[in-house]
Amino acid sequence: MRNTKDILLIFTVLLSLCSCVTPKVHNTLLSSYDELKKDFNKNEKKVLNLEKSLEKEIAKSELLLNKINNLSTDSIQNGKMIALMQENYNSLSDAYDLLVSKNSRFIADKAKETKKLLERLEKVQSDLLVKEEQLNDLSNSILEKEKKLELANDELELRSKRVLELERIINTKDSIVTLLKKSISKALIGLEGEGLSIEQRDGKVYISLEEELLFASGQYEINATGIKALNRLSIALSVQDNIEILVEGHTDSIPLSGKGLIKDNWDLSVMRATQVVKVLTQNKDLNPIKVIASGRAQYMPIKTNKTIEGRSANRRIEMILSPKLNDLFYLLD
Repeated sequence: MRNTKDILLIFTVLLSLCSCVTPKVHNTLLSSYDELKKDFNKNEKKVLNLEKSLEKEIAKSELLLNKINNLSTDSIQNGKMIALMQENYNSLSDAYDLLVSKNSRFIADKAKETKKLLERLEKVQSDLLVKEEQLNDLSNSILEKEKKLELANDELELRSKRVLELERIINTKDSIVTLLKKSISKALIGLEGEGLSIEQRDGKVYISLEEELLFASGQYEINATGIKALNRLSIALSVQDNIEILVEGHTDSIPLSGKGLIKDNWDLSVMRATQVVKVLTQNKDLNPIKVIASGRAQYMPIKTNKTIEGRSANRRIEMILSPKLNDLFYLLD
């Protein structure tokens, strides 16, 4: 509006001056007036546009004020929330610091505990290695013992077989000895109890001939009754296979005078045993290899030498008949 008043004022001044100006100046002024009028119209449009824009800006401002008011209200609430959150944060921060402190102590304690556990673990591992070595040694020892046990079982089985075989041989031997005794007893019927006795013991047959049946006192020559008995005995022995015949001469403990060929009881016992062997082996069917002569003198008495009866019993010839045990000895070897 001010611009319009300025233009009218200028126009009035120009009209007042028109009466005293030249036509050229007048035309120039009119031309200026037209341009000013155009500018005025343009400016007026701009003013209208500006007024519209201003109204819009005012409306926007009101909206912004409302928003500002709302934001201010929200800001107050947010401030309260922030303050509350700050308090919560401070509480959480304190709790966090406390937890961090506790956690640090916990971690330190756990580190110490972990260290101890690691040390214990190392010791356990070391012990386990030792135990494993011991176990390996024990396992090897067990394997070795198992091998030895297998060998022992094999040996035991072999020995069991040998024992069974030994039992068979021994049973066979006992049967042979029993049959041998029966055979000898049968051949010597009538002589048992007449200075001759037959006994089976320790797997052998013992034939005992008293001095009176064979010899005169202190002599080694065999009398006729003794020769007859020995001949019958040689027949019985000749049919026995696989036996050994040990002929032993025994005396009492009374020393000899020492005159002649017989010096002492050793000589007498040996000479008597030798004479018996000579009579037995006159039978060509009795193999001399089976027969052995030996003297025992007074050193194997069967009764006391302090009585007449005892000394009489000790003066004797004993024949010990033993089955040959070659199979048994082979097994024992």
